[in-house]
Amino acid sequence: MVEKKKSLRLLRMVRTSFMIIYNDHFCWTFIKSYGLFALAVPLAKYFDGFQVLPPGGI
Repeated sequence: MVEKKKSLRLLRMVRTSFMIIYNDHFCWTFIKSYGLFALAVPLAKYFDGFQVLPPGGI
């Protein structure tokens, strides 16, 4: 029974932490900006040297 109470308390703490992060505007801005940056670096490495438009124009 003691293990069940401990895990329930931990679950409530994790849920409360996620709710605070979800409802906080600054945290979402921080997560989105660094998340997009972390996504942009591998994409830039993948498309290294790729040309979207030909050098002479359209």
